[in-house]
Amino acid sequence: MNYNQEKTTVAIIGAGVAGLTLATLLQKSGIACIVLETQSRSTVETLQRAGVVEARGVEMFERWGLAEDLLAGSIAQTIDYRVNGKSRIFKLTKDSRNSGRFCTQQMLVNNLLKTLIDKMCGDVRFEVQNVIIQNKQNEPTKVIYYDKAGTHEIDCKYIAGCDGSRGTSRSSIPNGILTKYSYEFGYSWLAAHVESPLKEHPIMAVSDYGFVGQLPRGPHRSRYYLQCELSDGPQDWTDERFWNEVRLRLNDSTISDVTIIDKQFVPLRSVVFSPMQYRNLFLAGDVAHLVPPTSAKGMNLALYDVDILAQAFLSAVNYNDLKALNEYSDTCLPHIWTYQDFAISMTNLMHDAGNPEQHGKFRQMTARAQLDTLFNSPAATQLHSEYQKGNI
Repeated sequence: MNYNQEKTTVAIIGAGVAGLTLATLLQKSGIACIVLETQSRSTVETLQRAGVVEARGVEMFERWGLAEDLLAGSIAQTIDYRVNGKSRIFKLTKDSRNSGRFCTQQMLVNNLLKTLIDKMCGDVRFEVQNVIIQNKQNEPTKVIYYDKAGTHEIDCKYIAGCDGSRGTSRSSIPNGILTKYSYEFGYSWLAAHVESPLKEHPIMAVSDYGFVGQLPRGPHRSRYYLQCELSDGPQDWTDERFWNEVRLRLNDSTISDVTIIDKQFVPLRSVVFSPMQYRNLFLAGDVAHLVPPTSAKGMNLALYDVDILAQAFLSAVNYNDLKALNEYSDTCLPHIWTYQDFAISMTNLMHDAGNPEQHGKFRQMTARAQLDTLFNSPAATQLHSEYQKGNI
C-alpha cells in the first residue's frame, strides 16, 4: 500500500458550509490548507440543506471580498406569520447593513466549490475514509486518512473540525475536556422537500392543529416543516396524510398535492460544546453547536465561527500572534449562547402558540399575545429584526 506524506498549514475536516468557507477565506489570504471530505463532490453539490445567508453573513463575505462570487439577489425581508390561516407579513426593519445579497445554503455550497476549486485551485479531497486526528501533547499535529491511492499523512500546524454533529473531529478530543450543554424540546419536525416553489413570503404558521412552515429551496422547490411526535417515522406519514395536514394547518384547501422528493424526521434540540478548541484542533459549525431549525441560525452561526477562526489563523501564521487563536472559543461562545436563547424562544413561541395539547391553553394564548407584540410594538419589531439579520 502506498504511503504519502505531505505538509500544510491548516487541515480542514469537512466540506460543508463551515469547511468550504474557511478554506476559501484562507486560500484568498495565501494560507495553505487541505480540505478532507468523506462524500463525493457530486453528493456534496446535490445534498439539500436548510438556511439562507443573513445580513451579517453578507457583510462578512463583502468584507472578505467574496460577495460577488458567492452571493446574488437581495436579502429576504419578510416572514408570513400565520395563526389559524390568518396571514400577517412581518417586515424586517431597514438599515445600511441590510442592503446585501440573498443566497440559500445549497447555492452557497455550490458557489464555494466553484470558487475554491475551479477558480482558486484549492485542495479539496473527496471520498476519503478513516480520518484519524493526531493532536496529543509532545507529538506532531497530523491528520491521517485513506483513499483509493493508499494511506496519507498530513503534517499541519492546525486542524479545523468542520465535519458536523456526527463527525470525527470532536470525538478525537479526550474525555473530560469538553462540556456538553443540551436541551430537548420533546417533539420533532417532519421536513419534506417538495416540487413546488414558495408563492410569496416564507411561512411560519401556527394553528390549533400544530405548527407548519414553508421555506424556499431554489426557484422551483420548497421545504415544508410539520410538527410531529418524536416517535413518528415514515410509516406514520403517507403522502396523503402529509398534504391533508398541510391544508388543515394552513387553513387553505387550495393547496394541491405535488411530488414529495424526500421526507426527514428532525428531533428539535439545542446543543453547545465548550470549549470549542483543544490544543491545535478548533471546532466550527454543527460539530460545536446545534440549534433547532425554527431559528434558521445553524448555517449563520457556522459562518460566524469561521470568520473569527480565519482571522485568528491569519494573525497566528502571518504575525506569530496567538492571542486570537487562544481566545477563539471565548470569542465565539457568547454569540452562540445569545442565538441559542433566540432559537429556544422562537421554537417555544411557534409551538406553544399552536396545538394547546402541547403545553395547555394558557401557554397557547400567551404565545399568541407574544406574536401580536411583534407587530404592535416598535421595540419588539426592531429586536426581532436584529435577531433575524444577525446583527446582535
